[in-house]
Amino acid sequence: MRYRFTSYHPASDAEAAVEDGTRLGGRPHWLADPQWPVDPYEDELAAFMGQFRVSAADGGGGGDRMVYLFAIGFSGEHATVVQPDGRVTESFETRATATGPTELDRVHLLRVEEEVDFSRVERELEPVEDEDAEDREWRLAELLGERRKDATGGIRMNQLGGPDVAPVWLQGDGRPGEGWQLVAQFDSRQLPFEVNFGGDGVGYLFLSPDGGSAEFFFQSC
Repeated sequence: MRYRFTSYHPASDAEAAVEDGTRLGGRPHWLADPQWPVDPYEDELAAFMGQFRVSAADGGGGGDRMVYLFAIGFSGEHATVVQPDGRVTESFETRATATGPTELDRVHLLRVEEEVDFSRVERELEPVEDEDAEDREWRLAELLGERRKDATGGIRMNQLGGPDVAPVWLQGDGRPGEGWQLVAQFDSRQLPFEVNFGGDGVGYLFLSPDGGSAEFFFQSC
């Protein structure tokens, strides 16, 4: 298991021109025919939040996938689309349009600032004389808790997912099911645009084991 703590950075013109990568804002780069979700309350296209590439090697269900995330107004609901050969969040209509509203005109990139490998932290844990296995596990958990903190002592919540990346839960384990992989998680206080994740909420985006569907939800204080 590991953590992949990230930060957000405005993309240069050259970086923004690379359309098929993971990013926030801008416009979606469709891998198949466009499937733009519709806000059912306003009968308008939902606002695009970002796209997240999951390679076959990283758990794309046998092929490269792109997960697209959209905000449904300020209802707190969100829609996901997975391409190619994937599915749209249940209950949301889509339109075959390639462009629409975006939460962020300027593309921002997710940059991995630090990876914390649980097994490496455990190997580097200094032994303590006469310590039993339970006490060592407790000490390891405490150390991993410290590694989750930023320079100010706050808990880092922004992550880019991948194989064996462990979510940092705000309110307890809410994984959609066995084998679902974290694609990304977002601290609402640090995103470069406003979102409705409840009070100081954290959003979680997951991909199913077969790579065919995605699910987004948030936890709040």
